[in-house]
Amino acid sequence: MSADGDALPTNEIIEQLLATDNLPEEIHGVQRKAQEFGGGRMETRLEIWERPPVELRKEVVSAKTVRDPNFEVMNIPTDTLGGDSDVLIKNEGGIALYDSETNRYHEIEFETPDDGRGYIGGVTLIGSSPKTDFDVTYDGTDAVAGRETHVLTFRPTEDADVPHRGIDFVTLWVDGTYWFPLKREVVHDIREGGLLEPNTDTDLQDETYFQTEKLEEVEFNTGMEDFRFRLPEDSERVE
Repeated sequence: MSADGDALPTNEIIEQLLATDNLPEEIHGVQRKAQEFGGGRMETRLEIWERPPVELRKEVVSAKTVRDPNFEVMNIPTDTLGGDSDVLIKNEGGIALYDSETNRYHEIEFETPDDGRGYIGGVTLIGSSPKTDFDVTYDGTDAVAGRETHVLTFRPTEDADVPHRGIDFVTLWVDGTYWFPLKREVVHDIREGGLLEPNTDTDLQDETYFQTEKLEEVEFNTGMEDFRFRLPEDSERVE
C-alpha cells in the first residue's frame, strides 16, 4: 500500500481488476509490445479495436527483430500472427488470420483464455485467485497514454499454482476508470516453461523472458463499425 492516504486499498483494485461489469463497450488503441530473451529483442506495434469480451481486431502496424537471441525457441508469444497474416479477427464465429495483401485467410483452432474481460482487459497472467497465488504490492500511481493508473506488482507465493511458479513478477498499470491494464510487464524463468519453450540443449540457468505491453494511445466508445470484426465478403479461405 502506498503512503498516500488517498490511494485505494490494494484488495479493492484487485476486485475491480477481476470484475467483468466495469469495462467500456468499445476500446480502440495502439499498443507497443516488446520481448527479450537470450540477448535478443523483438518489437511489435499493433492497432486494436475491441468490443469485449468477444469481438476483436488486431492489425500489425510494424514488427521487427532488434537483436537476434542466442538460442532458438519453439514458440514465441508474438503478434506477427504467423506467415504473411497481418490481421487477426475474432468474433462469435471464431478466430481468423487474414492477409490483407492477398485477401486470403485461414481459421485457427485455438482456445483463447476467456475470463470475460476480453483481450485488452484480460488478466490471465495472474489467474482468477491473485490474492492467494501472489504477494501483491501497491506501487503508487503513474500516467499511461495520458490516463491515471494504479500500479500493482504481483510476485508468486511459495504455494502458488504451478502455472505461476516460473514468474518472477508481473506489474500491471491499471486504469483508474475502467480497471483494465494499460501496461503490463512480466519476467519469467525460462527453465520453468509456460510462456516460452526453448529448442536448445544450452544450459538456461538464470535465463529469463521479459515481455512488456503498453497502450500508447487509447479511446473508448467511439462508435465502431461492424466491418472491423468481419472478414471481407470476397476473401478466400485457405487451409
